[in-house]
Amino acid sequence: MEYIKKIPAIRWENGEYRKVEEKTVEDENIYFHIDLLPPRKFSTYPTDLEDFIIGYCLGDGLIKSIDDIIDIEVEDKNVTIHTKLCHTPEADFESEDILQEREGGCKHACACRLLEYQGVMSDSAGGWRSELKTIEPVESDLTVDASEIIKNMKRLREKAEVWQATGSVHVAQLVYGDKYITREDVSRHVAVDKVIGAAAQRGYDLSRCYVTYSGRMPADMLIKVVRVGIPILVSNAAPAGSGYDIAEKGHITMVGFVRDNRFNLYTAPERVNLDK
Repeated sequence: MEYIKKIPAIRWENGEYRKVEEKTVEDENIYFHIDLLPPRKFSTYPTDLEDFIIGYCLGDGLIKSIDDIIDIEVEDKNVTIHTKLCHTPEADFESEDILQEREGGCKHACACRLLEYQGVMSDSAGGWRSELKTIEPVESDLTVDASEIIKNMKRLREKAEVWQATGSVHVAQLVYGDKYITREDVSRHVAVDKVIGAAAQRGYDLSRCYVTYSGRMPADMLIKVVRVGIPILVSNAAPAGSGYDIAEKGHITMVGFVRDNRFNLYTAPERVNLDK
């Protein structure tokens, strides 16, 4: 198994303790160079990086489809992607300025994008309320059975090899009919980016897919799935209030607290067959 290392620890149990050796992952800082934009820094479990960058660009709105990509180069800790859109900081800031002026708002979105350039992750940069104004509902007639949600969450845990070995990563799974893709990473966002990118490379219709993963469901995660048109998001954890607002506006079916044989269904319930 790649990028796994052993570290010493002291295990305390029932009033007794002993020295043990535990496994953990070796996370790395990876730098993404997208056209002429300043590099973006991510802490990742450095596997499936091509899947990651494609999924990230789709979820962040930097490309509309995989056809917008000219080429991808992966070299050590640097990943470079060239797109037909040839992004520049000036063009990105100008488009944000125009959007904000039309809405009569401030330049908060520009400040958040600048933070992203400087290496701050999107889930820390904020600004989701400005995104809420531009969200279009996801159109999909995909439905799933309640029992299938439970089954696929169990499979998520079974396929999480790095998590089982270390407990140090998040895991995401994209389901497309009887096909599924599983990816792991130290970041829940990166894990989801990886399955989106892998699905795009395989030509899956994302409006007929859904994602199950480990981790909370805040606004930025819901914005990601709205952008790519995935209609259902399932997690073993809780939604944030911001995530609920995005799911409701984007008509995303949000399922949380999947534990054993139960779950909570929060939004767009018509996509889940509760009697099956």
